[in-house]
Amino acid sequence: MNAVYTDKIETALKSFMADHPGAQTRDQAIIAILESWFTSHGYLPPQQEGRRPEELDASNDD
Repeated sequence: MNAVYTDKIETALKSFMADHPGAQTRDQAIIAILESWFTSHGYLPPQQEGRRPEELDASNDD
């Protein structure tokens, strides 16, 4: 990889981290970016939010 390309990626990574406070480390940011890309391109299933097992009862059966 050439230096100009590397500099652009590093700049973008720093911007991403500034916009996403949950990504506190470089590794966390890279993982978040890869998970997003893999999910949006069909390589990972979308994360689904649901109820925790202790919250389930007959009243919320579908």
